[in-house]
Amino acid sequence: MSLIGVSMLEMRQIIEQACLPDRCEVSCTDGNSLTIRLAQGQNLEEGVTLTGVSLQSLNSCRDLVNLVGQLHALRDNPPMPLKAIA
Repeated sequence: MSLIGVSMLEMRQIIEQACLPDRCEVSCTDGNSLTIRLAQGQNLEEGVTLTGVSLQSLNSCRDLVNLVGQLHALRDNPPMPLKAIA
């Protein structure tokens, strides 16, 4: 299935629903790439953020499945915060 013709609202709904029961927020401020925030519970500040997801890379349902898999992997193994060297 090609995603050509899928509106941004539909794309957001597909991704957000695929991440349930986690809370997911998808935004696209520049019209070219997505920023996706994912967290367990209601507080997105304690979750993970994936930025720079190119809309051009989302051409099929398989691409969306891979994206959701990446989000879940990122959620399960969040990157370690950087510590300042004093």
